[in-house]
Amino acid sequence: ILNTLYFYIAIYILCWCSIYTAFHSIHSVARVVDSEYRKLQVTGGSTMIVSLPRDWVKSNQMKKGDIVYIEELNSGGLHISALQGESSKSSITIDCCNLSDGLIDLLIGAYLSGADMIKIVCKNKIPRKVHKDIRNFLRDTRGMEIGLDEDKEIRILSILDPSELTFQVSINRMYILISSLVSDCFDVLDGDDIDLLADIEDRERQIDARRLLVERQVAAVIKKPAIERSLGTDRFSALEHANIARILERMGDHAARLGILVRDNSVTIKSKTNELPLRAIPEWANLLKSLVHNMYTKDVAVIHDAKRSLVRLMREVEDNESELWTGRKSSERLFSEFQISESIRRICAYGVNFAESLLNMLMHERIESIE
Repeated sequence: ILNTLYFYIAIYILCWCSIYTAFHSIHSVARVVDSEYRKLQVTGGSTMIVSLPRDWVKSNQMKKGDIVYIEELNSGGLHISALQGESSKSSITIDCCNLSDGLIDLLIGAYLSGADMIKIVCKNKIPRKVHKDIRNFLRDTRGMEIGLDEDKEIRILSILDPSELTFQVSINRMYILISSLVSDCFDVLDGDDIDLLADIEDRERQIDARRLLVERQVAAVIKKPAIERSLGTDRFSALEHANIARILERMGDHAARLGILVRDNSVTIKSKTNELPLRAIPEWANLLKSLVHNMYTKDVAVIHDAKRSLVRLMREVEDNESELWTGRKSSERLFSEFQISESIRRICAYGVNFAESLLNMLMHERIESIE
């Protein structure tokens, strides 16, 4: 009798354990619904197939006979979507009636997020200030134009295909604008006409606009594998291009600051172009040119040498700054020359950051899969 009782107790415990395990498993699957594993199956003798998750099919309102869009990523993975991707467009609506300020920030955010259409609406007539903000937005970005302009609604449309312009084109343009601006500063201090620096603000805006364009393209790469493939990149490299664009933008900020200092204080500045810190400019220009060129040739040794030289140059400029305060100069001249030295030191530092991002990209390209 006791043996029979123990037997039924054991069966009872096992039943409850099974129920608990099944219940726990169901909830575990619910928590990791995005991480399902499915086996490949063979159909027709040689074709490999894999089933789609039922919840995904339901959420996309798909049925038998519908077509899915399959794209191969540069990383080797596959992206499956229910839409035909290429024809899909995205839009965002901004109610400017409830905004006292900050429309520019929202427009830039929509632009960077990859919106193909930006609608600015208001229940009343759109204020003049909004029109001014929109004009500034169009001036500071690339590939956006007004498609509809009415009293209560304005539509801004994207007219540039993100896949038509490679990252390298924008990076090259930023590099040319920065290097030419710094070179003009050097030439003015060497005796050239001050008119070389008449368009500093315009050049700085162009640099900023290119950075925004690169970040918009990166957002498109992340969301649309077809653009990733057409640009010949992957998500890691795209993000590093965005990082490089931000580095160049900061370098451009200091190049513009240097230009304004030279333009406004050229009479009081007595620094000689063959002495530090100005002597560092030609060497910096050559090293930066070498880095940009090696975005294509991908010579790791050259990039390492350029990085070490920029670090050395930066430290030389920094050491020279300490000596500035020991001389007998007027406070106005001393302050201007120190600010110039600081800007030159900063553009060297950002050159080091540029080199490091290039090395990251090159190492990523050399990663190989192992069994």
